[in-house]
Amino acid sequence: MKTNNQGMHSYVMEAVGAFFLVLVFGFTGNALAIGLTLMALVYIGSRVSGAHFNPAVSLAFFLKRRLSATEFAGYLIAQLFGAFVAASAIFFLSTSVFYVEPPATTNLYQQAFAEVLFTFIFVLVMLTLTITKSFRKTNLSGLAIGLTFGGMLMVATPVSGGILNPATSIGTAGFDLIQGGNSIIHSLLYTLAPLTGGALAAFSFSYFHGVEA
Repeated sequence: MKTNNQGMHSYVMEAVGAFFLVLVFGFTGNALAIGLTLMALVYIGSRVSGAHFNPAVSLAFFLKRRLSATEFAGYLIAQLFGAFVAASAIFFLSTSVFYVEPPATTNLYQQAFAEVLFTFIFVLVMLTLTITKSFRKTNLSGLAIGLTFGGMLMVATPVSGGILNPATSIGTAGFDLIQGGNSIIHSLLYTLAPLTGGALAAFSFSYFHGVEA
């Protein structure tokens, strides 16, 4: 269990990480740029908070008992807050409201499947590189995590819009709602599907890694 001071440091780091991920997402929409940003943030924040920046990742770590219920709630609040502030910053800097929505060329089932599947792969990589003894201390973890996320975004984007992070959807939809938009109608897809992927990754990690899990 973390002390109050350590917990606050973790929450601030999670908010900062989510902020920059959403900021880069909003300004570029480029999967490689987002992945490289995540790589940098993992190196900055891994020893502070674990560098989740994503409720799907935090859910997996909670299910693996690496976070308490209180810490999990704190991580979620911090991530959503960081994403909301990023959406506000994008509006301030560009006068454009950034929000996410699925493509019109696919249906809800295809979109949900893509969000579950590619979040599952990403979170499983996060768990493997963070928890297993053989990878825990490698200097390449940040690079692998960032490139994995960028790669998953590239594949998922044509099908689902490629979000894979509920904070991105909820945080930006909240600001869009304040501005009179209705992108919040897509938040259920971009929340439940990635969380399902994260949960499946946690269970799969336990199955494949046994004692280390």
